[in-house]
Amino acid sequence: MLFDPILKEQGAARLTYGTPASFRIVFGVIALLIFLCVALVPDGPFLARFNAFSLVLIGLCLFAVLYVERWTFDRTANVFQRDIGILLLHARRRRPLDSLQKVVIRQRGADRSDRPSLLGKGPRGTAILLVVDREGHRYRLGMARGGAVKTVRVFAERLSAFCAIPLELPERAG
Repeated sequence: MLFDPILKEQGAARLTYGTPASFRIVFGVIALLIFLCVALVPDGPFLARFNAFSLVLIGLCLFAVLYVERWTFDRTANVFQRDIGILLLHARRRRPLDSLQKVVIRQRGADRSDRPSLLGKGPRGTAILLVVDREGHRYRLGMARGGAVKTVRVFAERLSAFCAIPLELPERAG
């Protein structure tokens, strides 16, 4: 839940769906802790304390801090946009917002989020959030498992209402 994408309103005419700030904060703190743990070891010169393993871990954490994956829905500019990559060097794809036809949730596996289980938390279903344009292109916004499936449904409903397009939900079994 801490790293799951969030849907955030930015004014009345703009929504973003993407990586939460908590994702960046956690990995920034981890990189800082690793750096401090290695730097505070009293053996040898400062730079000699950092081995390949610690440098790789710090590098991966810094990559996570700079990583961007964001979908923007802007009514004013009539833009549906995806940004993915590193904070300053990322790819951007734009499409007209009015070209979107529907919001879709595809569900795999059983949704047991409402039913108690004797064995505790077992495998639960997976939900995939998509938007489909008039040409039939599918854009996968995100995926959730277990308890986060409900959140994906709420996001899909909000996105559908924002874009004024229909929402296609999976059929319930049983």
